[in-house]
Amino acid sequence: MLDDVINAPRTDAIYNMHGYLTKVPVQAIIPLIREFTPDDGWVVDMFAGSGMTAIASKMAGRNSVVSDISRLGQHIGQGYLAEVNQLEFSETAERLVAESKREVGWLYDTFHSRTGEKLEAVRAVWSFVYVCQKCEFKANYYEMMKVANWDKKKMVCPRCADSFDKKKSEYFGDEPVITVVKKDGEKQLEQPFSDYDRQMVAEAEAMNFRDRMPSAEITPEREMYYRSALKKWDTTNTKDFFSQRNSAVLFDLWSRIQNLDDELLRKKLLFAFTAILPRASKRYQWSPKAPLNAANQNYYIAPVFYEWNVYELFMRKVSACLKSDNMIFDGLEANLDTEQRYVVASADNLDHLGDNSIDFVFTDPPFGSNIFYSDMNLFQEVWLGATTDHEREAVIRTTRGQREGSAGRYTDLLTGAFREAYRVLKPGGVLSIVFGNSKGSVWSMAQRAFRDAGFTGKPVRINILDKGQRSVKGLASGTEGVATLDLIVSLRKGDEAENRERHDDWGDTETVQAVVDKYANMQDMTASHLYLEVLRQAIYEDREVGSIDLGNILDALGKAGYSVRPDTGKIFKE
Repeated sequence: MLDDVINAPRTDAIYNMHGYLTKVPVQAIIPLIREFTPDDGWVVDMFAGSGMTAIASKMAGRNSVVSDISRLGQHIGQGYLAEVNQLEFSETAERLVAESKREVGWLYDTFHSRTGEKLEAVRAVWSFVYVCQKCEFKANYYEMMKVANWDKKKMVCPRCADSFDKKKSEYFGDEPVITVVKKDGEKQLEQPFSDYDRQMVAEAEAMNFRDRMPSAEITPEREMYYRSALKKWDTTNTKDFFSQRNSAVLFDLWSRIQNLDDELLRKKLLFAFTAILPRASKRYQWSPKAPLNAANQNYYIAPVFYEWNVYELFMRKVSACLKSDNMIFDGLEANLDTEQRYVVASADNLDHLGDNSIDFVFTDPPFGSNIFYSDMNLFQEVWLGATTDHEREAVIRTTRGQREGSAGRYTDLLTGAFREAYRVLKPGGVLSIVFGNSKGSVWSMAQRAFRDAGFTGKPVRINILDKGQRSVKGLASGTEGVATLDLIVSLRKGDEAENRERHDDWGDTETVQAVVDKYANMQDMTASHLYLEVLRQAIYEDREVGSIDLGNILDALGKAGYSVRPDTGKIFKE
């Protein structure tokens, strides 16, 4: 029996192996597959993304046909399920790295500042340089932060001591500041970037592998061109995000993987390779305490960023691959003879599936205008030689001339996808939809879409999905109004006798306040929990939720005397 709240933290070996936007952990999908699919049954996901539903089906001993327009998604999903000999996989990776190091690995050479020993740099730290708005001095951002004891509010120009304002200062370029080395048996050592280190950078610049590696222009018709201000930062091509040193090593390593004769090994190693690309780029953010990873929803480059040793990143991912494989393939059910397929297809066109042929559909549609998958996937897809058609993406566009009609196209695509789900499901089969958004208008679009597709009966179940680890935006949910939980709405394919009368909107203030008053004092409650409880009751009663936003919950909490802790999102009363 399913619990009302499905807890599936985003921390297991499968989830952490390869980054992809808005993955659903397999441990959240497996219970639903077991609940709604017979032992020999078939599962479908038409918004498959990175293929988590196929992996969950494999682990649960069921068959699946998943699909998406995402070329990167297909690559990742097939990479997870590519079962290789682990020893051969590890030895091949080690051999390719050793060969690559002999060719271009010397670019990471450096000298230990105390012993004079030649070592391989673990990583370098680079900083933006800004022109002071008052005296025009070219100031290093990292050095200004260091003098200010890492307090941005206390940063001043080294020459004129005028308060530094990043927004008002002109960006001049990047320069290296730190090299990190590690001697056997000792801790890592941060040391100033030396003349020899600069020589290595100059050698890499002269070789110019950046112009040789796969790349693509991020053009103005793409949403992220404007959202990430790519023209302003002169980063309108995917290659612009890589240092020349890392470009040389990435290109060499990628070429060696491409030349492997063994197709399965090649697929698995390329899977590990694409997993490191965001961290191997300038998008890997530095902080005084610990790396902040790479922002996966935009093309942001922080004023201080890493140039991380590609070989170290790659071998880490090789190890992560083995851990992920153990989790997928070592279970008893995974050894059953099941079929998992990943098809490139639009969600509203499942011609590869017959009518009334599928037992269960589990899917996680895109979240309105929050994330633009095809724009971000381009960063890795250029290395695959196949890119996603961004014009077919199920998103609400918000910039320039693309805004008009975008919401209608999004709703039409969702409706078409759910109609296809209705068509392929066997009578009595279930569609489970994961959805998370802080705006009632987006929820309302999804609600109308599955109703118009034919799913008019009362939901079988509505579960809350708690993925545990909160996003950076989610950490500020009390002030930004960002939902940190999802709903899973499960609908059964029935007959017209189950149709229910459509009710009015359910967004009145009294109803919202009643939910807040009933649940706010429960232990570990958050604004997101309350918001989803309102939505859950409304959807059960088939009422429109278009005017219910997370902001309504926050207002109601304030009126009832509650506050939200920014660090945890939990509500409390003084």
